[in-house]
Amino acid sequence: MDQDLGWWVRVALDGWAARPGPRYRRVAEGVAAAIERGLLSAGDRLPAERILAEGLGLSRGTVVRCFDELADAGLVERRQGAGTYVRARPAWTQTPKQSPASALLQRRLDEDRETIDLSLSVPAGTEHLPEVAAADPAEWRGHGLHPAGLPVLRAALAAHLTRRLGLPTTADQLIVTSGAQHALTLVAAAAVSPDRTVITACPTYPGLAGALAGRGGRLLGVGVDSLGIDVNAVRRAAGRLAAPVIYVDPGGHNPTGAVLARSRREPLLAAARSSDGLLVEDLAQAGLTLDEDAEPVPPLAASDDSVVAIGSLSKMFWAGLRIGWIRAPAALRGHLLRLRSANDLAPGVPGQLFAARLLEAVDDAWHGQLRAALAARRDLLVNAIRQRLPAWAVEPPAAGLSLYARLPLADSETYAHRAARYGVLVTPGAACCVDRRHFAGVRLSLAESPHTLETAVDRLAVAWEDHSRDVAATRPPS
Repeated sequence: MDQDLGWWVRVALDGWAARPGPRYRRVAEGVAAAIERGLLSAGDRLPAERILAEGLGLSRGTVVRCFDELADAGLVERRQGAGTYVRARPAWTQTPKQSPASALLQRRLDEDRETIDLSLSVPAGTEHLPEVAAADPAEWRGHGLHPAGLPVLRAALAAHLTRRLGLPTTADQLIVTSGAQHALTLVAAAAVSPDRTVITACPTYPGLAGALAGRGGRLLGVGVDSLGIDVNAVRRAAGRLAAPVIYVDPGGHNPTGAVLARSRREPLLAAARSSDGLLVEDLAQAGLTLDEDAEPVPPLAASDDSVVAIGSLSKMFWAGLRIGWIRAPAALRGHLLRLRSANDLAPGVPGQLFAARLLEAVDDAWHGQLRAALAARRDLLVNAIRQRLPAWAVEPPAAGLSLYARLPLADSETYAHRAARYGVLVTPGAACCVDRRHFAGVRLSLAESPHTLETAVDRLAVAWEDHSRDVAATRPPS
């Protein structure tokens, strides 16, 4: 994929001059780092030597020597008369592609200034947690290896799903995982094969592609609006496929925050049944509706036990807790447990005990206060963006911890990089998109404190002004 010179200078090679050593080697190391971070892929063409030299303020000879260094290292190949291209590496030398979360974490570590992280839509701290006692080592009995999770936590999770989410559940239906991403990865390992298509709303959860990595399944995006996933599009797509996997997050779509309308529930279940599809329901944001008068919508799994439900405690409590879960039919549960045990014998005991106590401590008052605080921060963030960034299109999310903004750009990746330089991390639309139609968006967490959100919008606005000037400067005169 060819990129313009501005992208190379401001994104791929950003910070090259601060590297040690002679200039040709600094640029070469910048290109190598861009390949390692996944910004460049096999077959991508590097700019012509003269053009890149002008963009970086270097002599052409310096860039020629840089390209020679990269070619000698086997990272690029020089094609006579055609240019310089990134080379494919043997499979055994390749590391898994970075997930959006890990890429953004690396971007954070690369920053020298204090950074506000709006890229991960999870609570910013633990101050909101109910007060519970820490796990006592005296409770750590036996070998501690329970592949499905400690009975006490599974019982607490089952009670939580039954009472708070309206999903009747027993402890023996559950498998405890290390977060929802781990749960989704296990389900993908059990259900997705190279000849099976996964249907999802687009934009979608940024971690979905990572969960499917190596499975060979095809991702197919359909529309999503304020009422949730486009069920008619799901039905049409599923009707042309053999037993698709249908991934949905009806309790709070990530990233838009849409809640699936009641009128779409039964048609969605019917589409899965008629196509012999597997419906996977992500409930990570269920129970976090933000409007006080919002009518609770029960999970799809409450109407059909063949639905595989997954979720986590990261949105309600704390991402560092690393507690997720799978609620699966008996026939699939055994297979999932075997897959889990092959790679991870069992979840850690202290975290499970602490999670069980947190679940037992939650009451209606605490839950209501959490939703009210998130709703207030949502409103603050929406209003601040509308005032400071009027060119951005934003709609208040109905649920969850994120807001999805649409920018007047073809692709928000370059702006996201610019925002990071101004001290704010955002998730670019490309990380959430499977059909290449939503690259203009950015996902922003609304879970930070009000003061932090206001500061973040101030920085985003300055970064937007800077970015807009650069865009205007590179446009040819009309």
